[in-house]
Amino acid sequence: MSLPFPIPSSLAEGFSMSYCTAADVDIIADIYYDAFATDKRNAFWWPPNKEDMFTWMKRRIRRKLDDRSVRHFKITDDQSGDVVAFARWDIPEGYEKAFGESIRDTKEATVDTSQIVTAGDVTGENPPVEAINPPIEDYPKGSRPELCQVFFDALKVASDKHNADEMLGLSLLCTSPKYYRRGAAKALLLPMLAIADAHGLKSYLEATPNGKGVYEKLGFREVDRLTFDLKELTGEEYDDPYQITVMIREPRST
Repeated sequence: MSLPFPIPSSLAEGFSMSYCTAADVDIIADIYYDAFATDKRNAFWWPPNKEDMFTWMKRRIRRKLDDRSVRHFKITDDQSGDVVAFARWDIPEGYEKAFGESIRDTKEATVDTSQIVTAGDVTGENPPVEAINPPIEDYPKGSRPELCQVFFDALKVASDKHNADEMLGLSLLCTSPKYYRRGAAKALLLPMLAIADAHGLKSYLEATPNGKGVYEKLGFREVDRLTFDLKELTGEEYDDPYQITVMIREPRST
């Protein structure tokens, strides 16, 4: 399954890029968890049991892999075979062909999505563009429903307010902590942004504090901010409120 873009020249030697497939679900979940857990504020609504969170994340990943409006790409270390990083993109209606095939349109489909309850996503470097208010029964087992509700409601309001479904959306970008500062994130961003530029599309994301600077360098600008008073919400000690930055990138002339 060929990529819908040329490999960026910024990709480090010894790394390769490809679509994520069903075989990657476990390693994607590992990277997902490890990348976001580096800042405990990202995980304020997570259940305390790691396995409960993994179960929820894997179900979420499988469902997203089978969504025709979503694209997942990964970077692999050719020598070790490790997945270095991955990105999840939400494609606006009418632009599916421009951004390549979905895994669902190939033999890589993973599950019957009709049997899965729609849920929101988890935050990390980028919370979900399509984040919605998930039903109580689909929150991670052991999580506090009121915290999930606060988090997902805030993302839903921001997404609706800025008409995110009309833009290319970066809903997840995760790098394995042992591969930080190797250029993987940039290599996953540039090709899709170039396609957006070619079609005059804006791009949307919701950045955690650690991700904001990366996106600013690529032309994303703050348009809104979501603030969570974690001390009040959780009863735990936090120095400052947690903020997620809503960012939009205008298309550049090609």
